[in-house]
Amino acid sequence: MVAVRALVADDHPMCRHAEASAMRAAFEGCLVDEAATLADALDLAHGADVILLDLGLPDGHGMAGLLAIVAAAPRAHVIVVTGNETPGLDALVKAAGGKGLVLKSAPLTMLVGAVKAVLGGGCWFQANDPADHAGGMSLAGVSARMATLSVAERRVLGAMCDGSLNKQIAFRFGLSEITVKQHVKAVLRKLNVLNRTQAAMLMQFFDQSGQLPV
Repeated sequence: MVAVRALVADDHPMCRHAEASAMRAAFEGCLVDEAATLADALDLAHGADVILLDLGLPDGHGMAGLLAIVAAAPRAHVIVVTGNETPGLDALVKAAGGKGLVLKSAPLTMLVGAVKAVLGGGCWFQANDPADHAGGMSLAGVSARMATLSVAERRVLGAMCDGSLNKQIAFRFGLSEITVKQHVKAVLRKLNVLNRTQAAMLMQFFDQSGQLPV
């Protein structure tokens, strides 16, 4: 049997070492690399079978770090291990190419179970939203959130997905930058996301699933 090669990327030494030890104990001959920054993780990602990624890496910029890891190691199974219990995070991780999400509050046995699931070709998304079911986000719940956006807010969200800055959005729609900032703030609040990247990825996810309300 070929030994599993794992990468544990977490800036907290205790968490990193605990996850690495769990991998070595669960998988005979497991080769584990450790990284405390996204830069180090990107250097070590090539050749990894599974990557346990903390979204809170100091240079990781949240979901942007996950996108970078997925791009750098397309054959690896990336599992996000996080203390962030923001509702809907699991769907964003899935949309970004992650194969699983495990909360840091979960026992290490659950982490090992998640690794075994993804190595077997499956996914493992620990529900972190009361509306979640079967380890995945409730499409109806998020569709309801999308439906709360006004026409103007949806247009601004679409421009955000294109990567447009507030100044560019204001010029495109003939609005003031202050008005655009207000719309952006409302979009983030109504979608219950932390930043523009998460909002854009949420829209992309539901656009691809055909669930985005018109």
